[in-house]
Amino acid sequence: MSCWDKEQLENMLEDVVNELDLSEAMIEKHGPMGTAPAELVKLVLEQKNREIDLLKRKFVPIVLQGEQG
Repeated sequence: MSCWDKEQLENMLEDVVNELDLSEAMIEKHGPMGTAPAELVKLVLEQKNREIDLLKRKFVPIVLQGEQG
């Protein structure tokens, strides 16, 4: 038994997804698919790790028009 009710858990889950700050491309791809939040977190962390790796190698990210992050 959880110490939170269903509504509180849903709100916490929504807060986590909102904090991911998904790009428009990610929202378009994963929104209709109903991707699990855990999978979204994994995808975001993988993307951030790639960005960190590129920055360590002195690469500068290019943002295309209409994309974010």
